[in-house]
Amino acid sequence: MTLSLFRASLLSILWVCAVAVSAATRSPSYAPNVMIASADTHATRAGLHILEQGGNAADAAVAVALALGVSEGYSSGLGGGCFILVRMADGRAAAIDGREVAPHRASRLMFVPVNESDRTDLSLYSPLAAGVPGQVAGLELLASSFGTLPFEYLVEPAAALADTGFVLNDYYADALRYYADRLAADPGSAEVYFNELGAPFARGERFKQPDLAATLRRLQSHGAREFYTGETATRLCDFMRDHGGLIDEQDLANYRAKQLEPLRGSYRGFEVLTMPPPSSGGAHLLQMLNILEGYSLSPYGPGSSAFLHLCAEAMTLAFADRAEYLGDPAFTPVPVRALTDKAYAEHLRSTISTDAHQAQPSPGPAWDYESRLEHHTTHFCVVDAMGNAVSLTATVNTPFATGITVPGTGILLNNEMDDFVTEPGKPNYFGLIGKAVNEIEPGKKPLSSMTPTIVTYSDKPYLLAGGAGGPRIITATLLTLVNSMDHGLTIQQAVDWPRIHAQWMPDRLYVEPEHPADVQDGLLERGHILDIGPAKSRVQAVVADTVRGGWLGAADSRGAGAAIGF
Repeated sequence: MTLSLFRASLLSILWVCAVAVSAATRSPSYAPNVMIASADTHATRAGLHILEQGGNAADAAVAVALALGVSEGYSSGLGGGCFILVRMADGRAAAIDGREVAPHRASRLMFVPVNESDRTDLSLYSPLAAGVPGQVAGLELLASSFGTLPFEYLVEPAAALADTGFVLNDYYADALRYYADRLAADPGSAEVYFNELGAPFARGERFKQPDLAATLRRLQSHGAREFYTGETATRLCDFMRDHGGLIDEQDLANYRAKQLEPLRGSYRGFEVLTMPPPSSGGAHLLQMLNILEGYSLSPYGPGSSAFLHLCAEAMTLAFADRAEYLGDPAFTPVPVRALTDKAYAEHLRSTISTDAHQAQPSPGPAWDYESRLEHHTTHFCVVDAMGNAVSLTATVNTPFATGITVPGTGILLNNEMDDFVTEPGKPNYFGLIGKAVNEIEPGKKPLSSMTPTIVTYSDKPYLLAGGAGGPRIITATLLTLVNSMDHGLTIQQAVDWPRIHAQWMPDRLYVEPEHPADVQDGLLERGHILDIGPAKSRVQAVVADTVRGGWLGAADSRGAGAAIGF
């Protein structure tokens, strides 16, 4: 086949793929002034209400996050944590760390079985699995540092939603049905999630959460610290004492959210702001973008096996480094500057073959480059009319986390302790294997994959993105950025396009089944071991409309979210 015929054939294939995806996805939402894209319509509207009342993007983000804890409580909530990236119109930018922390009585081997009969799932489904929650403190820090409205005002939409309830959609009802046995095993959760007939609430039923509403009202009356030193804290600690958990009054009273400097990188002339450690997401997002920047990607097309192969190799190299180097920087040195350095990316790129997969490569020599330098989860995006922007990811870890609700509070306990290395060589819930840098220590934060990101151009917000899905957050965010910025897809197409995921170990390339057979064959021919399965990540994104002005928003069609503006 001649080169010209090959190019014509390639363009024809790409056009067919683009038409197929375009037909399968809705158009992005457009608004001239403000836009919010979140995983749930009720939460999106809660944020819009705050914007309509004169609040800014930071104010709206607090309202959205709290409302998601009500209407999408299986993914995030008061009992979990969050990472927040904010960029104000005046150029100020910050990363807010509201990550959960290991209790002061936690120990490195606390989840290692002593006897063969001991439970091996305590890091997931017991009170021991809970880290000290950080979401409330993180949101309060966002509001006090960058917002304009009182914190108690921002709590109102979530409190009202929990009090009056909402009609369950298919997505939430399916989640309740799927995890019904786990929730039924805990009296507190059964009280919340099961109706008067003893069955999980079903589609079309109104789901009210009076205990959670009361907890939110206490936050309104007494401020965010009530969660850490007031009645809510007392209830949480009493439950822990009675059920073998570790969190106590000292842990809660000592918790503080932190304001950090965002990681900054560049990609094809755009500035990329993202989350620093203890999230691994930001460092490895920049690392993968740096690797891919050395290729001309647009000729490949977003759905080609050649393009996906390069992405998969970049993912594999980044996750090899993640296992080797990433942990809480307060406890272990992390070579962040090297991991995000373009010279280091060039070295890693030189190890990639365009024709063959490199199985389980060794971690790169990051410390060599550092010495050369000078120095289930939910996501949403908010932009306001002044150009302020917030990209926020919040989580309780796995779906419904521990499955344990603290009676009288409506608070679902997170299971973030499973994000530590709980036992040498043992993979966590998401199949990730870590090393000593991420072992449990008192006061330490477990490694995270949350990747809230803001891309700017000409000193103005251009694209906001982030996602849910454990380690797939990093790769899903990467593909959304590249699909939009390299391949020119609409933001909704970029979010909805079938995704892949590679994480070094296990040596598998996870592929959504919507990828055509010829693309899968092309990946197999390059040596990838494919694992075909359903989507396990969801992305929300907002991008500037460079033609009309205003904003285009996209909520992942894999979920039940909404992008709405005015």
